[in-house]
Amino acid sequence: MADTSSMEHPATAAILSSAPAVCSTGLPDATETSAKPPLIVQLVVRRDLLEAEGWGVGPLMSQTAHAAVAVLHETRDLPETQAYLADLKNMRKAVLQVADRKSLERLSELLSSSVPLIPHHLWIEQPENEPTCLALAPNRRESKIKKALDKTGCRLWKG
Repeated sequence: MADTSSMEHPATAAILSSAPAVCSTGLPDATETSAKPPLIVQLVVRRDLLEAEGWGVGPLMSQTAHAAVAVLHETRDLPETQAYLADLKNMRKAVLQVADRKSLERLSELLSSSVPLIPHHLWIEQPENEPTCLALAPNRRESKIKKALDKTGCRLWKG
């Protein structure tokens, strides 16, 4: 198995090159973060996997876990991810849904074409080669993220 510990996601490299200054701990200065909205990770799941494809809730939960861990690993050097991971008691996540594969892939395309790139991970289940979940790196719900989510019909996951 290849060592992926030094691999950097393209979005990570792009964001690090324009990242704001941080204090000596590598985390944003507390005075900078106190007025900002809290960091959140959005997990976007395909609703059709449950309703049309017959996937159970348990397997879908696994897909969100895969995507969340992957995006945190890929963006581990970003100040937002470091701050998110440093505050375990206040981690926030939102589970959202899109209608189908096409909507999930469109969301990934919109995030990838944003300038600067919006870091995310599109989890593709193997061996089926099936995109199942997209996780956004920790963020503060910037307007460009909201617009991409709206354009693809994302809404809060309903039981």
